[in-house]
Amino acid sequence: MFWYEVFLYLFTFLLINVPIYWTLDRRILQNSGIFIRVAFAAAYWASAYYAYELAPFIGVLVLISRIHRREEMPYTGLREINIWTFDKSSLLPVALFSLLFKAAVGIVNEGYRLLLERMLAIDPKPQEIVSEFMQSELFYKTVLFMLAVVLAPVVEEYVFRYFIYDRLLLPRMPALSAAVISAALFTLLHYNIGGVPTFFGLGLFCAYIYERYGYYGAVAAHGISNLVTALLLI
Repeated sequence: MFWYEVFLYLFTFLLINVPIYWTLDRRILQNSGIFIRVAFAAAYWASAYYAYELAPFIGVLVLISRIHRREEMPYTGLREINIWTFDKSSLLPVALFSLLFKAAVGIVNEGYRLLLERMLAIDPKPQEIVSEFMQSELFYKTVLFMLAVVLAPVVEEYVFRYFIYDRLLLPRMPALSAAVISAALFTLLHYNIGGVPTFFGLGLFCAYIYERYGYYGAVAAHGISNLVTALLLI
């Protein structure tokens, strides 16, 4: 069990941090000296280890402000927008779509949990962050709330929708296949058997929102989904 938990930790840690570190190194530090790059590598990985998603969150903000803010992504067959722009008028439809999705996937997930419990005799435990949130004091609850509603959507949408789905997979396969693979990896990141429909569905939904409304739309959809969960827990 110990080695299984170590493997899961390393898998999720690297899955989140490698794409962001690699992009920072290639896009911002490429022409820097070896000393600067080594010092940055040491600082980034130490911060990522001790501060969890804070280091990749700051890394994404740096990439957006230094690189992506002025970058135009090439259009695809599905996409009619530059993913680094976001029309404020799109916020309302994104919010409505996200709430409808959350309600629908919640019903599906509840049926899935009942199936696990009654037919397969599996007791689906809540996600670790959910258990911590329910048992923690107010200050730690606030930290977890910010992590789930702000940091996680910014970081995870960058990794799974921009880096894995758009840059890594989409040039090599049809959009649906790329969305399914990125959603599967997103589901593995959360390693919670009781929430598979929710996480997989959210991955597919955010890929759709990404294509329709861009990166910021996907971040908003992800954040709204997590916000609803947090409010229900509160």
